[in-house]
Amino acid sequence: MPRSAPAAAFLGALLLGAGVPRAGPPDVVTSGKRALKRRTLSVTDANFNEVQVIHVAGGVPTTVSFRQPIRPESVILADTANVFLPVKASEASIVLIPKRDLGRRSTTTLTVTLADGTIVPLVLATLPREADIGVDVDVALVERAPAESASALKAAAAELRADLDECRADQGAAGVAKVAGLVLQQDVSQPQVFERHEVGRRDKQERLLVEVRQVYRVFGHSYLLVTLENRDPSRTWVLDHPELSATGGGQSVDVQVVSFQMDPVSLAPNEMAKLVVAFRTPPQGSTNSFRLQLLEKNGSRHVRLDGLSL
Repeated sequence: MPRSAPAAAFLGALLLGAGVPRAGPPDVVTSGKRALKRRTLSVTDANFNEVQVIHVAGGVPTTVSFRQPIRPESVILADTANVFLPVKASEASIVLIPKRDLGRRSTTTLTVTLADGTIVPLVLATLPREADIGVDVDVALVERAPAESASALKAAAAELRADLDECRADQGAAGVAKVAGLVLQQDVSQPQVFERHEVGRRDKQERLLVEVRQVYRVFGHSYLLVTLENRDPSRTWVLDHPELSATGGGQSVDVQVVSFQMDPVSLAPNEMAKLVVAFRTPPQGSTNSFRLQLLEKNGSRHVRLDGLSL
């Protein structure tokens, strides 16, 4: 035999073997030579009504992976023709192993439920020249996402953040508008008081440095400005509400606090905050002094300042 004969015989064997299916596991039939692919399927609001298709082939394991956790017990394979081996499912992936190709007219579906409750239907089909060995499924729903899903929560948080930014942007204008409204409510025939004076009262209680700085009087109301410094190195202090009372003529009378605002609301260790307490200005000369109490929320570190001259 010429030297080229063994090489030719070997080449002929390779060519003949190219079209012969390789042996697979028991009860598994392979068919033909296919290109094995790895693909990504994206499920969005735009294509939510379109059913995604996964290409399977006999003897070719297909791993379907999910970027979001799934409920393994909820996986439903509608295999009426008994084509597939038992499905293997975890919280992140599903392994499908068909024993033979699916028929052209057969319809096999795979239904998966994500951990957030989103139901993802998939169709399984066989193509003659290719099969999926791996499919990454990315579910990115916003409008159709369940309320508890991560995307829905992110969308809600973004909407709230936008509303908050808008409120902050309008805060200065809203304050000016409220002042303008107060001016409109005044009786122009009556005298008005516009006054600001220093109080300068400082005290340290419950590891809080409290200073009553100034009082403003305008349009029948007084606005008391207080600063607080938390000198407790380990505990945050939060104001529940302030209380104000007036003493005069041997009597003590509660003064209704119309409004109060503190910035920041929560006073962290070694931080400072400003507090404004608004109340109706008592009749002139009817009181001698005031008592201010700042009550801690869910705590007992209260502050009491007596004998304030406002």
